[in-house]
Amino acid sequence: MANYNPNLVKIHRNYTYEELAEVFGIHKNTVAQWVKNGLPCLKEQRPFLVLGVEAKAFLQTRRQSSKRKCKHNEFYCVRCKKPVKPAENFVEYVSISPTKGRLTALCECCEGVVNKFVAYTRLDEYEASFDLDKPIGLEHIKDTDSSL
Repeated sequence: MANYNPNLVKIHRNYTYEELAEVFGIHKNTVAQWVKNGLPCLKEQRPFLVLGVEAKAFLQTRRQSSKRKCKHNEFYCVRCKKPVKPAENFVEYVSISPTKGRLTALCECCEGVVNKFVAYTRLDEYEASFDLDKPIGLEHIKDTDSSL
C-alpha cells in the first residue's frame, strides 16, 4: 500500500477520477479502487465526482491506520514492518550533535539494523532499559608535524 500525501488535495475542490489520479501521479483505476474501498463519491451524474474534503479525510485515515507506535523499549524495523526489541538488549548511542543522537541496535527477528533518534538528555532513561554503549569523547589533535 503506497503512502499518498493527503495535503496535495484541495479541500474546496471537486475532482473527477482522472483529476484526482493526476494529483498523485497514479492511474485512474487506483482512484476507482479507493471508491470501492470506501472513498465517498457523487454518482448521481457523470462524470463521477469526489469532494476534495472527503478525499483528504479518506487518505488521512488510511495513513493513520498504517502507522505503528513503538513503546519506550522498542525500535521500528523497516524489514519486519513492526516494532521490535533489540537483539540481546544491546544498544549503541551514536552522537549526531551535542544535544541529540541515534540509538542503533539489531532487530531480534531479522538481525537488520534498527534506529531511534533521541535527545542526549533522555539517554539515562534508555540506559535503564538497555545495555547501552556510549562512545567515549573524541580526542582532538593539538600538534601537527606539518611545516608550512
